[in-house]
Amino acid sequence: MISLAFAVLAAAQLWLAVCAGRHWRATPHLLSGVPALVCSALFWDNAVIAVGSLTGAGPLLESLSVPRFVAHALLTPFLVLWSLSALDRAGLRWARRTVVRAAAVGLTVLLVAAGVLHDILGLSLRPERWAGSLRYVNDAASPTGPLPAIVTGLVVLAAGIVLWRCTGFGRLALTAGVMVAVSGAAASVPVLGNAGEVVLDIGLLMTARRLLPLSREARRTDAVAPLN
Repeated sequence: MISLAFAVLAAAQLWLAVCAGRHWRATPHLLSGVPALVCSALFWDNAVIAVGSLTGAGPLLESLSVPRFVAHALLTPFLVLWSLSALDRAGLRWARRTVVRAAAVGLTVLLVAAGVLHDILGLSLRPERWAGSLRYVNDAASPTGPLPAIVTGLVVLAAGIVLWRCTGFGRLALTAGVMVAVSGAAASVPVLGNAGEVVLDIGLLMTARRLLPLSREARRTDAVAPLN
């Protein structure tokens, strides 16, 4: 049953990835591009966990699991730059200051480096069963651990709160708040963390649509319109 839940989450992430990809194709921008990549990576993450109990532990599932950690390490921190871009598109002038941009780039580089250290260079996979599902987890001992994901989530939440206070658009703050709230339980109930990622990604797409509207022609063929 839990494997089915991960399959449903994979389907949701695939739909979000397609929606974000169409938006990206219609209006190429960081605001639409980063969600497209993140949703695609999380589709793979959920799909591999969903089939884990079917394939069983072994070289196949282990090989399929490696991209899960690589994508998390390399892509998740770019939500810091995405957040700054959202504030810029919302018209907040301070978001365009050189020092702010430099700080965002520097933080992104540090988070990527920490993720690479833990989830790529230090990757040590072991199988773990939970509620009938089977997945590989990183057993590496590292002080960084989930720190990049935690910091990134807090940055997105902070950006959402600023958008809410300055523009009245509160959907990013709401969805990021849900993600941060469930992240504490994700270690013991993994499906909650993955479900929280779906909620957050919906917020990312809604924010991109709000700040990066499509032309009338693109709206006629874009499947992301229901997210408005």
